[in-house]
Amino acid sequence: MGPLCMTRDFCLFLLLLNTRQSAALPHAPDADQCAAGGDTCHIDAFCQNTQTSYKCTCKSGFKGDGKQCEDIDECDAEHNGGCVHECNNIPGNYRCTCYDGFRLARDGHNCLDVNECFFNNGGCQHVCVNTMGSYQCLCKEGFFLSDNQHTCIHRSVEGLSCMNKEHGCSHICRETPKGGVSCECRPGFELATDQHGCILTCNHGNGGCQHICEDTEHGPACGCRGRYTLQADGHSCIERDEASNTTSDPNATALAEVDKRVKRRLIMETCAVNNGGCDSTCKDTTTGVRCSCPVGFSLQPDGKTCEGACSTCDHTCVNWPGRFECRCNRGFSLYGLAHCGGI
Repeated sequence: MGPLCMTRDFCLFLLLLNTRQSAALPHAPDADQCAAGGDTCHIDAFCQNTQTSYKCTCKSGFKGDGKQCEDIDECDAEHNGGCVHECNNIPGNYRCTCYDGFRLARDGHNCLDVNECFFNNGGCQHVCVNTMGSYQCLCKEGFFLSDNQHTCIHRSVEGLSCMNKEHGCSHICRETPKGGVSCECRPGFELATDQHGCILTCNHGNGGCQHICEDTEHGPACGCRGRYTLQADGHSCIERDEASNTTSDPNATALAEVDKRVKRRLIMETCAVNNGGCDSTCKDTTTGVRCSCPVGFSLQPDGKTCEGACSTCDHTCVNWPGRFECRCNRGFSLYGLAHCGGI
């Protein structure tokens, strides 16, 4: 019995020693439930593994506890996402769009006028005049504008009241079956009380307003969004100087974070990346990039785009690198640098 007891005691000693050594070893970490797909996070949430479990956090543009996430509508009626025209909400984000006659600025929120006269003279036969959000065609002396508002008709035919240009209609002249004329207006305009003149409304080129347009009995009244202020022309909007911005406009506070993000992005711009977004010359400054244009071109309100002074041409304008050239339609010849006269 002596040797047998010695063997049993020795075995118990080895078992106890092995148990203590196993307890001293570190425990294996918990399995990564996020990587294994065993989490219960929402599809629009991030899963982050922890030492004992995991946690869920909703993605940017969504709100909730991570187990349930819903889209944040940045385009709510009060703030409009910082967009000066239209705001379109999309899952987790939003996009700003502009009315016809405007284009989206590089900050993704403001809207700038499109110069329709810059391209093919706006389709006008004679003179194209750009306006905020739209344009209009004019005819030279001895011609009047046809119903299509682009073609000019010579006043050589007399007798027909709508042809002798004595009808007094601002836009469109129609002859009545019983003789005489009646006046009509182009879309976006209303006939004045004198039945001859036409009053602009907000339905045409946003009423000539860069941002907000409201119809009144005297015509459109313009306003500006949040951090912008109305200029002396009564149509254009420009961003307020941050140092002198003492407005109590509630929209200004609501758009503060959007404004900060835009300014941070502008400061990060550099001429080394995509020429700083400039169409022509780019120069780095302490507050971002500064763009400039060659002779014959002017810097647009977005501070990036260069456009030639094509509005001086009577008919068609052709842009060349650093200059522009005026050309006349068939039957006309160029005199001076920009004007066209009949042959």
